[in-house]
Amino acid sequence: MPDIYHKISSQREHMSKSQKKIANFIIEHPNQSPFLNVEGLAKSAGVSDATIVRFASFMGYRGFPEMQLALQNAMQEQLNATERFKQPSDDTESEDQDLYAIFLRDQANIQETMEGIDMPAFHAAADTVIYSKRIFILANRSAVSVADLLHYHLSFIFENVEIVEPSDRAIDQISTIREDDVLIALSFVRYSNHTLRLFQMAKDRGAKAIAFTDGLSSPLLSVADYSFMASSKSPSLTHSLTAPISLIHAFIALIGKEKAADVKKRLRTIEEAWRDFNVFSNFNKSGT
Repeated sequence: MPDIYHKISSQREHMSKSQKKIANFIIEHPNQSPFLNVEGLAKSAGVSDATIVRFASFMGYRGFPEMQLALQNAMQEQLNATERFKQPSDDTESEDQDLYAIFLRDQANIQETMEGIDMPAFHAAADTVIYSKRIFILANRSAVSVADLLHYHLSFIFENVEIVEPSDRAIDQISTIREDDVLIALSFVRYSNHTLRLFQMAKDRGAKAIAFTDGLSSPLLSVADYSFMASSKSPSLTHSLTAPISLIHAFIALIGKEKAADVKKRLRTIEEAWRDFNVFSNFNKSGT
């Protein structure tokens, strides 16, 4: 049984009658309680909203969100991919609850990611990208979708952005990397050995190395000059990419702000090409 449940059980004899109601509900409903808000947990346990908040404080948490995150983390640790896949949904209500759980976990992922950002390092990494001669982006498996987003938007800001192909050609690309280049690698559980080897190869050749990953167990951390973690926990079969995308969005926004003048100039050129080729339906004949 995860630590938070041991903690609740060990403190039960010191609890008030209302607090015991909360403790009993949490322990008896380990798949539901982690994803209930204050009002939902209060209603389910038959207590007031204020009692839920006081219970979190009694258990040693800074507030209800911190206790809720501890419950969600405990649930995540108990469920491997196979167990999550086998979880039954007996009726519409339970299916809806599963969907709500995904949204709530994504909210918690973003909050956890935001609070964990080392802002000075974040700015330093952005400056590294800005002042590099070439920018390489590396990812494999599920991380490719996030890498494509980063590549798409950085290409509006810089002309020297290259995505590393997920094939044998990647070795050819990385072999050209130099000290004045930067490689941005993205890898999330389960971590790709191919990504790690190429990341190390680029670092060995003197390039700056920036990693976007999702946990302290990520092998990219030991190689990177700058590393940033985005929580990817999920109560569903697949890990969540919501927080990684949010983190990448923030990184792009920071770089774009620093390069605002160049971005405007480059976007004007691109807009003209879009208009000439009638790329979007809202381009009219007058060009406005």
